[in-house]
Amino acid sequence: MRLHNLNKNLWLIAPTNSRFFIFFPLSYTLIIQILTGFPRPETLLEISANEIFIKFSEELFDYPFWLQDLSHFPLFFGFSWVWAWYLRRAYKKRKSLYVTVAVVSGYAIFNELTQLYIPQRFPSIADSITNLLGVATAISIHTFALNRSSLQKKK
Repeated sequence: MRLHNLNKNLWLIAPTNSRFFIFFPLSYTLIIQILTGFPRPETLLEISANEIFIKFSEELFDYPFWLQDLSHFPLFFGFSWVWAWYLRRAYKKRKSLYVTVAVVSGYAIFNELTQLYIPQRFPSIADSITNLLGVATAISIHTFALNRSSLQKKK
């Protein structure tokens, strides 16, 4: 019974081998880049941007600064999980762990550095640390779940 439930939920740990599943991590990456790279409303007003973009920016920046900082953890936890979910389909391959860590950690830092080029935005060491904490937590939990599912499959 327990093995049946585990196999039923295995898709949370790794998809089938279909190449179609790359759509999920790439989409999540695009969403994070939009959310974290969107200019402030003042910048958009200066360039006479479309009202939709200005409203989106106002909504995006209309919550406390400390909450914006905390939002990096769940954003990058989800980001790391979905990339681990896709990249680590092959069980027991240590190389897939290294590739996953390199991809998600590299992007977590790159994402913060892109803010150098966005007016009225700046990269933050605290945000980078929060990004990397989300990455480390997701990779650790995913590795634990992957190892546990591999052990359960052998029994």
